[in-house]
Amino acid sequence: MNYLAHLFLGGNEPLERLGGLIADFTRGRLQTLAKQYPAEVVQGIAVHRQVDSFTDLHDQVSRSKARFSPSRRRYAGIIVDVLYDHYLSRNWNRYTDISRDEFIEEAYQLLRDNQRYLPARMHRVVPIMIEQDWLGSYQTIEEIGTVYERMSRRLRHPNTLAGAIEEVVALYPELEKDFEYFFPELLAHVNRIKDLQIFGHRPT
Repeated sequence: MNYLAHLFLGGNEPLERLGGLIADFTRGRLQTLAKQYPAEVVQGIAVHRQVDSFTDLHDQVSRSKARFSPSRRRYAGIIVDVLYDHYLSRNWNRYTDISRDEFIEEAYQLLRDNQRYLPARMHRVVPIMIEQDWLGSYQTIEEIGTVYERMSRRLRHPNTLAGAIEEVVALYPELEKDFEYFFPELLAHVNRIKDLQIFGHRPT
């Protein structure tokens, strides 16, 4: 799952959602991170890590990755992560009554208001994310292709992300069915772990 899904799954508390978003930019044990961030942020990071573990081990996600050609199989995890955000954006109203556009604007405001908690690398990313509306752009398949191109350029080694959208378009119905099977199970898993005190903060 990518930025939009991790925000969506991050929790009801704003700082939990922030933790879900910044988790990929953090390293180390939760106990160590607790010295740098409020408990709600660390809770969001913990949920993010649980989501990633569940996703990586799920048979349906593995099936999605296996659909891609051998030349792109190495990057299939990245391709699927971004594409699943597209399916979430496209089918948003199936999973929540909250307006997608309002949710996204609140997420951008959350980032603006809490820059003191952003890891150093995110200070460079966030202004571009907001200006180019990365979260809103997940809705169209054309923009997903642009995301793959951007990610391809960002990687320092040769890769096959550029042009991946051609395979995505060819496999689109099958991949969407994979997502429709997987995402409710992920939601159920997240709801279960949110009932637990993962790290020093019990969500309300």
